Amino acid sequence: MHRCLRLLATLCLIATCPLATGSNADAQGWSVTEVQYQGGSALQDHDVSPTGTQHLITFQHASGWNLGENFFFVDMACCSGAGDANREIYMEWYPFLSLGAITGKEIAWGPIRGVGPLGGINWGAQGKVLKITPGFRLQLDLPGFAFANLDYLYLVDRSAGLAEGGAPQSDNSHLIDFNWALPFDIGGGAFSLEGHAEWQSKRNTEVGHAPYWILMQPQLRLDVGKALAGNPGRFFAGTELHIWINKFGFEDADEVIPQFLAVFRF
Repeated sequence: MHRCLRLLATLCLIATCPLATGSNADAQGWSVTEVQYQGGSALQDHDVSPTGTQHLITFQHASGWNLGENFFFVDMACCSGAGDANREIYMEWYPFLSLGAITGKEIAWGPIRGVGPLGGINWGAQGKVLKITPGFRLQLDLPGFAFANLDYLYLVDRSAGLAEGGAPQSDNSHLIDFNWALPFDIGGGAFSLEGHAEWQSKRNTEVGHAPYWILMQPQLRLDVGKALAGNPGRFFAGTELHIWINKFGFEDADEVIPQFLAVFRF
């Protein structure tokens, strides 16, 4: 476990460093870092869903620089009463390059305001999961949205597999993800509806055929720092609805977890 934590610390340091040469102002124009807590219990009772209350702490970072953007998160999850079977450290990292910024020419049409290559790494400690994820991003210009992206990723599986005590290895697969943030005000309160929804294609694994899955994690947030202390953009509370159809690629292993959400933003 200590080796896992050292690896995560190294990845976090790399991911938060500016990804371009030159001055810091040019290399990293904006940065948002959050710590999130989520807690809730699955509404279904089957072998794939966790038992007891699921607790999740997420460290999440997004930043923009003169040629693109950078995003990563680290999840530390456990379930009360579930033992080591449902304890996991999991991370994803996605750097993005804007073709318009690289070429100096605007690349936009219709609702698309930008496009470029998107890469990444998915890594899980407990399941010994490793996926390399080349792909591309369409940046969308949607009315009222703080941001909206449509991503395509090709998942190249390099996981350890059952022989090494990990999750089953699988064929390479395709993933499409829509991620967004939509701020709005109601009665003087500052809210945001944000999150992502993804579809992963069917594939074969060491234990047989795996169907497609759909994972949706929308969050409804209230800026409680603004509402209670006049300190906007720091403290948020709300709920996340975690919906996973065919979880991990198991047929009919559908999971719904309403979760309490608390967020501190740096």
